[in-house]
Amino acid sequence: MEGIKYTEMMGENVLDKLKYCGKGVRVFQLTKIINPWYAELDDHCIIYDYTFIDAQKSFKLGKYSEITWHCCVEGASFVHIGDRCFLGPGTKILGSTYKFDGYYSVQHLPEGASEVRYAGVTIKDDAYIGANCIIMPGVTIGEGALIGAGSFVNKDVEPWSIYVGTPAKKVRDREKPTPERRAIVEAMDWSNHL
Repeated sequence: MEGIKYTEMMGENVLDKLKYCGKGVRVFQLTKIINPWYAELDDHCIIYDYTFIDAQKSFKLGKYSEITWHCCVEGASFVHIGDRCFLGPGTKILGSTYKFDGYYSVQHLPEGASEVRYAGVTIKDDAYIGANCIIMPGVTIGEGALIGAGSFVNKDVEPWSIYVGTPAKKVRDREKPTPERRAIVEAMDWSNHL
């Protein structure tokens, strides 16, 4: 995509470059998405200012999901975030890390001196990630899981559970929405999922 200017990769200027852009998508002006042609944003999702996303392999954000201020999605791997998910301010999702035992930890050395480990991240529907969390490569956050602020998540998280700490540990189960609240949401249009 030669000839694209830096400012064209920010805010609403990126919407026409996405692989898919649903109805009512809001990308705030100071959001940066690189490799947007691999990004899919479903209906009514919101990405707030000062968020950085590298969509290099595949980035999907589900319907009515929110990524708040100062979040970062990096790592040249896939990141798939389900419907009705929330990422709190300052949260980092890492799709890669350096191998460090026996290697240098810098990518721009001659071939063989360093090596990067890539692994995708999946966040299932209805998950809530608190402020300043770190999600490591290869992790799956189960449906409806809640991650407490400041947590470090390096292992899969069970559905409808609450995890906190560094490393994150399960502290209890999370109640599912009541039948009345589920009825409100289930009456909405959930067709054309990514």
